[in-house]
Amino acid sequence: MNGYEKINITDGINLMLIPKENFKTNIVTIYLKRQLSREEATKNSLLPSVLKSAVKGYDSPIKISKRLQELYGTNIGVSTDKMGERQVMSFRMYAAADMFLPENIFEDAFDMLRETVFDPYITESGFVKQYVDIEKQNLKEDILAKINNKAHYALERCIETMCESEPYSISEDGYIEDLDNIDEKNLFEHYKQVIKTSPIDIVVAGSFDKDKIVEAVKRMIQIEDYKPVQVKDEEIYKIPETRYVSEAMDVAQGKLVMGFRTNTAYSDENYYSLLMYSVVLGGGAHSKLFNNIREKHSLCYSIHSSLEKLKGLMFISAGIEIQNYDRTLKLINAELEDMKNAVITEEELSNSKSYITNNLRSLNDSLSSLIDFYYSMSLQSNNRTLEEIIAIINDITIDQIQEISKNIYLDTVYFLTGISAPADTI
Repeated sequence: MNGYEKINITDGINLMLIPKENFKTNIVTIYLKRQLSREEATKNSLLPSVLKSAVKGYDSPIKISKRLQELYGTNIGVSTDKMGERQVMSFRMYAAADMFLPENIFEDAFDMLRETVFDPYITESGFVKQYVDIEKQNLKEDILAKINNKAHYALERCIETMCESEPYSISEDGYIEDLDNIDEKNLFEHYKQVIKTSPIDIVVAGSFDKDKIVEAVKRMIQIEDYKPVQVKDEEIYKIPETRYVSEAMDVAQGKLVMGFRTNTAYSDENYYSLLMYSVVLGGGAHSKLFNNIREKHSLCYSIHSSLEKLKGLMFISAGIEIQNYDRTLKLINAELEDMKNAVITEEELSNSKSYITNNLRSLNDSLSSLIDFYYSMSLQSNNRTLEEIIAIINDITIDQIQEISKNIYLDTVYFLTGISAPADTI
């Protein structure tokens, strides 16, 4: 049994189907995949919002909104995300399923999504200058907002350091310094290359007729001179030398981020042992880091571990008093040593299994979450149902967690400290 069905439409274009009859809404997402590249990251980040502003038949956001309302409140959203070493532009349509309406709207709604991606409104100089300028300002504000979020900033700086020679170090949001050189003309030229060379995935989830969906996609998604460029797989397996990096800013609270190489791919059989490792260590209020570092020793305001499953990385992030850096790091390292020595209680194991299985089952409550989950799996050819994954999780033993710990290596310790912090703090 598979979590999704994948159908090849043509070279470089794939259709994924996730049938879920209990939802009255259909969601269709078109993904354009690019290799993360410093040269085009900002344009890729800007592009979806510009495309959403005007399409060939509807030359303003107001006209688009009116048409979508006519289609029973259909909605289209866009985003740009980093998925492993891919920069992925996504265009997502939410529409009521035909079987619950007095008339069929799927093809009209899907055609609006198709126009958003493949048939934008164009002027003599390319895109509409007004919309490009508006979205450049919006992107600038979004980037600044993330920089001002110090926990996010510290994580990004840790990633930039540990992956400095790898595409994963590139920000999916792009860079403010690039924006002045982007205009309606060169962004349109870039768009034409993106359409002609990007691998494309179309994901349909909800209540639908499979044959009609396949026929509609084949008929509507046709690209002249289409020559998709292969997106390379991530570099995952690496044994690093640990680096310690500090950065001083005007902050009252220190931000500690520890980056690890797990040497485990999402498609590996032992990935779920790694997931269990991370959750036992720092996955919630039941975890070692939370109970021992935060509750017992009161050394941090927040602390947790997380996985970047497509790149094979793990991070421990903590907000701490600046003077507690050395002690916090020492205690975290003691917890990591306990994991290597299988100092894990049955209660910690049981609570972690419940934490993961509850989160997995909750995906069935959100069609968008289910799409995101299965799509990320598809990027490394992982295709299991939620119930199959839950069964694997429930069978994981302490010995398996100990075994996976042998593959985990500390790569980078990044500390965002205060400007007036004493030198011996770091």
